[in-house]
Amino acid sequence: MPDAFFLRWKLDRPFVEQNKGDEVYALVTIEPNASVLVQSSQAALPAHLIILVDVSGSMDILMRHDPNAKSLGDAVTEGKASHKVFSDVPSRREMACTVVQRLTERMHADDLLTLVAFDDKAYVLAQCASPENLDQLWPAIQKLTDVGGGGTALGAAFESVRSLLATYPDPKRTRKLVLLTDGEDEKPTQALTEAQALGRDFNVPIVALGTGECKVSFLKDVAQTTLAGSFNHIRTETDAEQLFHQVLTGQKNVQATNVALKLWLSPEMQVRELYRTRPEILYVGDLQPDAANLVELRLEQMERGKAYEFLFRCAVPRRAANQRFRIAKATLSYDLPALGRKQETIEANLVVEYTADAERARERSGDVRRVLARAEVQRQVLFVQAKADLLNRGHGSERDRALVANVLAALIKKFDEFGDQAMANQYRLMQEELQQKGTISQDMINRSLAASSRAEEVIVAQDIDF
Repeated sequence: MPDAFFLRWKLDRPFVEQNKGDEVYALVTIEPNASVLVQSSQAALPAHLIILVDVSGSMDILMRHDPNAKSLGDAVTEGKASHKVFSDVPSRREMACTVVQRLTERMHADDLLTLVAFDDKAYVLAQCASPENLDQLWPAIQKLTDVGGGGTALGAAFESVRSLLATYPDPKRTRKLVLLTDGEDEKPTQALTEAQALGRDFNVPIVALGTGECKVSFLKDVAQTTLAGSFNHIRTETDAEQLFHQVLTGQKNVQATNVALKLWLSPEMQVRELYRTRPEILYVGDLQPDAANLVELRLEQMERGKAYEFLFRCAVPRRAANQRFRIAKATLSYDLPALGRKQETIEANLVVEYTADAERARERSGDVRRVLARAEVQRQVLFVQAKADLLNRGHGSERDRALVANVLAALIKKFDEFGDQAMANQYRLMQEELQQKGTISQDMINRSLAASSRAEEVIVAQDIDF
């Protein structure tokens, strides 16, 4: 029986010079086998979408500035002075209510929806409800307009979801958690801890959708607690509706479940940072092998027509010429529910060769280097975010400003080389703002972080149902 996926690998340096240890980047790619998966292209799996909506006081802020808004007086929002206004522009809360309602209208009869609102507490408004059960769903959605109004503690919402899933096991449906928030959290450590527990115990990917001047770096941390997670930034009501629709469409396109990529890493080398580079770019952090030199990367689900990819860096040991060294053994495991196939595996060995030919040792894979160049942008923008936070709090130094300026100059040069003038110009604007104001606005950083998640397009030869 043919495998449903291809497990491919490539090194940026296929050859290392003899008797020299050196750094190598390894790219592992999972691609669908269209000849197998086309058999299940019409068999959509039922989905359970878990929607978490921030209803803290700051969600009553307008989606965007409205110069025609009429002031209704002063107010206090989450301890800060604010203004009540009347406007034709919806608030973030009103936008959330509208898009959740439209999402339920597009769900199938065999899907389920769980709706949880949260401020500093969690409010379970609908639990495992069928989209056809309007008597339960419409009142729940309407409650989004009036519950909450306090501070923000995302961890409480994640904890309530864990309790819910513990009492409602449902292996027939694929699950995804969609988080809609404007970002600032009073207990970020608790939120990350609870998100990690949710992923560990129930393997639920998190899609974080940030509104307004949210802290994208925090929401990216939340999303990456499962490697099937993702982040997007919402600027308009249309953005929100499109992104919610993409989540639902993608979930109905899930073909493989219980997906994991295990890497056995040679104990003779040092391993460093890891990136997920498809479907979106996500900087994960340093690889942390266990006592058996294993790292498990939980993908959980794979959608029809999408490639999945990981990039990691390692320092290989010295070897004599004409020897081969196994960097890693990659093992992909997955289930194909629509075809009744379970616990299937594919393996591949990642190997570097040593050579006495110095010219050959200088060979580089352009494919891997391009992926690396794109992936590194996100780390650089996260560095800018950290320094901008210091500068905005008045704790930054002239050296911090100089470091940010150097990073921006490097990013401009990089995107000029890519031929991506739109991104190069975006970093020029950030450069100008730094020169004029001494720091960079959160909105500009958010735009850059969101853009840094986009991988270059890849076309997979398969029937894609979007």
